Amino acid sequence: MTFSTLTLSLALFLCPQDPGARSLDVVELKNGDQLEGRVTTQLDGYVEIELQAGATIGLSMAQIASIKLGAGAAARADKGPMQPRSEWFVLYDGEGKSVGWLQAGVAVASDGSLTISEEYEFRQAHRRYQVTSLCKADSNFVPQSCYFRERISEPVLGISMVPGENHGQADRVVDERIIEGACQGDHLHVQQLDHSGRRERDLPWSERDTFPLLARAVARHTGAALPQTTMYDPANDEIVARAIDAARARRITWEGKPLEITEFAESSANGRNSVWLDATAQTLRRELAGPALVAVRSEAESARRLAGGVSIPSSFVIEAGGTFACWRPNPCWSIVDEVPAGRLVLSGPMPNASIAITRLDHLEPGASLATAADAVGNWFLLLHPELRFESRSSVEVKGKDAVRLCATGKHLRATVDVVPQEDRFLVLVCIADRQDWDELQPDFEFVTRSLELDAQAIEPRLQGPVKGQQARERTPQGRAHELPAATAPSAKPEPARKLPLVRVPDDG
Repeated sequence: MTFSTLTLSLALFLCPQDPGARSLDVVELKNGDQLEGRVTTQLDGYVEIELQAGATIGLSMAQIASIKLGAGAAARADKGPMQPRSEWFVLYDGEGKSVGWLQAGVAVASDGSLTISEEYEFRQAHRRYQVTSLCKADSNFVPQSCYFRERISEPVLGISMVPGENHGQADRVVDERIIEGACQGDHLHVQQLDHSGRRERDLPWSERDTFPLLARAVARHTGAALPQTTMYDPANDEIVARAIDAARARRITWEGKPLEITEFAESSANGRNSVWLDATAQTLRRELAGPALVAVRSEAESARRLAGGVSIPSSFVIEAGGTFACWRPNPCWSIVDEVPAGRLVLSGPMPNASIAITRLDHLEPGASLATAADAVGNWFLLLHPELRFESRSSVEVKGKDAVRLCATGKHLRATVDVVPQEDRFLVLVCIADRQDWDELQPDFEFVTRSLELDAQAIEPRLQGPVKGQQARERTPQGRAHELPAATAPSAKPEPARKLPLVRVPDDG
């Protein structure tokens, strides 16, 4: 690849067509100064950054302490009207099984008004779930209305007893609901139609309120962060508060190849979902319930056909002895095979980045947390003599009192969490190069939140999306959310619910 070709490819990546102006990059110099702008060239030993004033500065890597892509203030730009799009995906559950399909699109009318839509379908056991969700907004992205329809059906066998005639099969609807919302000044008028009849109500509405579909589309269009905002979610028929991070650059490995992408992350009390866009601003991967339910790009003509017939690597990783488990944050992280029982290791997308979980078996049963933390600290420094602990603090992991040790060195940074598990302890070590820490920190935090310490909850394995008629859900996200979730059945059934449930990790 020539220098000019590399520069062009970087420029296309750093200035994607659809997401708009992402947050600015930050170059920290060893003398303490910071430069904020756009990194346009990054080669071995040399970096160029274009400042907002228009000047371009070339720097030697010897002058630079760190480069943080997308870590600066949001760059504002007038992106003009939103462009129409239509994208198709295959849905995969936490085990990596394809369970359905998703189609998402934006339609733009001649006056600039928008219709943003999603349609998805999946099967769970013998039941078929079909969902259509859309919202409308004017040319200035002001919300006008929303619509949500969910239909649940199951097959009815119509087998002919006459020899030679074709056997037929049809679906009968067992449940259906429709919710419509219309913005009317200072209130949102909501109508719901289901098996129990029609109901209407008014909810308070302000000029700052919006719908989740619209918020995601606008954030993708502008690339700017959306602070925590009140939204009406028709899927759950409730008012929720959500925020969307500004677009940021990430380096990932996709299908075995390095790839530069733009990431958006939507967060709420229920968890965090990320969207990855490639250099052409097309969606590569989208989380609907963290890694427990993801949508992966597909072709329109094959999305329906592939649903149920393909798979991807599982996101749920169980220790060989079945005593603990964790979730892979995303496909960037690969499972290290052939590790001994009592240990799980994930290898990260950058050199030296890893997540390791180890069960301590050599301490006396009943040892105190402080004793365990001292022993782990000594053991860790023997393995990593280049690191030194800079802090020790009490934290909570999965509702348990734990100890966190933070270590730094010239090139590396690490956190070491010592967590009680019955009469033993687990040690969670997250380690990466210092220059990569900020980019990987959300992944480290996710694994900490979704760490599974209860052996009884790990088996049986995940079964795919359900509606709540099964037992306690086991996904990496722990309260009600808007989409179906991968779950594991248990001995105690819950009453059926109108809405799919998703478990999210507690943020402590």
